[in-house]
Amino acid sequence: MDVIDEAVEALSALMTRGKLLDEFSRSGKGEMFLLKYLFEKGGVAMPSEMRDALRSSSARISAALGSLEKKGFIKREIDLANRRNIIVTLTEKGREKTLCIMREMKAHLRGVLLELGEEDAVEMVRLSKRFLDIAQRHGGPPFCDKD
Repeated sequence: MDVIDEAVEALSALMTRGKLLDEFSRSGKGEMFLLKYLFEKGGVAMPSEMRDALRSSSARISAALGSLEKKGFIKREIDLANRRNIIVTLTEKGREKTLCIMREMKAHLRGVLLELGEEDAVEMVRLSKRFLDIAQRHGGPPFCDKD
């Protein structure tokens, strides 16, 4: 195994290690991503936009939206301009929840970076940016469970 293969194995292991990823994965099964997406889009979007932006399946988006609607974070309505479309709107309760999640995530990240130390934190951010730029140029992995 060469150095790159070892790095792939190490990164894969890191991504599946510990409770952090499990908690992140269970944290609403994508609900927080949908809330953040809606927030960044001005509070209004169509489910198909969310599906494409989050590279998910229609079924997963629909399930997450159903859960968010039950919690009062969003409302879904038929688009009066095109009755075949659904419009998803972030409620005030959803906006407040999104802001709370974003504050908590930033505080958590700040704590981790403080413990990492200034020099390592700067290097980690530099490498992460570079990694994501390259990954984006390569496109995403071919997820098998897409519609």
